[in-house]
Amino acid sequence: MDEFFLSAELGSSTVCVSPLTRKAYLAAGGKGMGGDFGYFVYEYETTNQRSGIEILAKAKSVDTAIKLFNMLTGSKFAA
Repeated sequence: MDEFFLSAELGSSTVCVSPLTRKAYLAAGGKGMGGDFGYFVYEYETTNQRSGIEILAKAKSVDTAIKLFNMLTGSKFAA
């Protein structure tokens, strides 16, 4: 999987899209999502990065992940 990362600040949270390591996936409570492969849309508290991440969605392709990111953030990012 290629390295890919998007992020945007939304109020007190930062929304990101990227692959996750297995450790990060498990730490975020990742279960029932078909495993730790693919692209994840997740957020964390901008002022408290130690609070961990919350997975919002998972996408199998980078194009789908970008669409989700754009919908959540109002961005116009294109691959």
